[in-house]
Amino acid sequence: MDQESILSNYAKAVAVGAYDCRHSYQFGKQDYVRRNWEDKYTRRILSPFIQELYEHKKNSNQGIRVMDLGCGAGEGLNILTTLPLTTLPQTSTTLDIISNKVLDYPSIASYKGVDISPAMIAKAKALYNKRSQAEFIVADLNDGLPVTSQEAPYDIYISSYGSLSHLNDASLTNLIEGICHHMGERAIFVADLLGKYSYEWPCYWGYSGSDRARMHNYSMSYIYPPHTRASAQVEVFPIRYWGGEELEKLISKISEDNSVKVQRYALCDRSILVGRHMDTQEYNSKAPSLRAAINSLYEPNFHTDLNQLIFKYEPHSQYPHLNRFFQNLQTAWNSIVYGCMEALSEWRDIEKLQAEPRIQNPPLVLNSNRIIRRLVHQAQFLQFDDPRANLVEPQLAYLLRDLEWNLQQGLGAAHGLVAIYEFCK
Repeated sequence: MDQESILSNYAKAVAVGAYDCRHSYQFGKQDYVRRNWEDKYTRRILSPFIQELYEHKKNSNQGIRVMDLGCGAGEGLNILTTLPLTTLPQTSTTLDIISNKVLDYPSIASYKGVDISPAMIAKAKALYNKRSQAEFIVADLNDGLPVTSQEAPYDIYISSYGSLSHLNDASLTNLIEGICHHMGERAIFVADLLGKYSYEWPCYWGYSGSDRARMHNYSMSYIYPPHTRASAQVEVFPIRYWGGEELEKLISKISEDNSVKVQRYALCDRSILVGRHMDTQEYNSKAPSLRAAINSLYEPNFHTDLNQLIFKYEPHSQYPHLNRFFQNLQTAWNSIVYGCMEALSEWRDIEKLQAEPRIQNPPLVLNSNRIIRRLVHQAQFLQFDDPRANLVEPQLAYLLRDLEWNLQQGLGAAHGLVAIYEFCK
């Protein structure tokens, strides 16, 4: 696909409102899973790196400089302005490192968002026109890191939601090498890519050797309402899908070749069973529509058919380690769902609800089922409109979310593969 077609695709996505706030969150770009699972997980794993950097820069009486690589409509800016304060886990306080609403230090010196799409840049400027530290420019990352020879180094080079998967291996290598050359003594690099081994597309798993780096199609059909997807002119473009191990090898080689040390890192799978294309089934006809089911759990005053949450994994003949991972996740996931169904069936039987769950292992599942049983037991005594829809089902969604977060292994076995590296010279 040529560049003109790609730009046209993104312009269309902006035009149909995919990057606008919605009143319904059952589908589309800003659905419940995006808001309550994906955004929060990215912030959670990024926050410790940013807070340590913040303290370091504060002690030096300096602000943080940020470059957002493939910024879209300001995706990275949104994440950075709503980071959780990990030192206060029981509060909802967030650290806004752009306008610094919580702390008394002007933490951001500048933010520069770059994207290949003029439509995306125009949207970002419209959304964040009050952010005086932020600028957005059109640039193609295939041409390398978009900086001038006089431009000061950045402290954070961030990407979000698969933006770097638009680059082939040569372009990604060139971009990271540009960061290594442009950075100061230390910098944080956030690589957000599409995971190769997501259950959304097992058709892409089998490529190895020289074919490993091939670009494969990716569809944006999920931005359309389900009833219009079949008739819509869906945007499709080539994407590089990544496994965790191969990304680690690439970063290791680049850092060694450019005399840069990786001081510390995080490698995480995001949205293992709730990726965008679990619902569309475009690349795996056997994928259950788990994202739609989870979105339903968050919908106020609506009862979800919990049978829709059951995950049945089809093993892959070439990847026993992935089979073990998905089968273990399947067992734990389904145990929590069945535990909730059992608790709801015993709604009025206090004696049964107070009994220990039948499934005792692993401890994470046992604890989740205990929480559900206690909640169902207490719900009947609370002044709460429709406690199943508005109390029990959202809690089930959060327990399944935490299960994914705790069992992920950074294999590239999810829709998103998020890698955070701290580079030091």
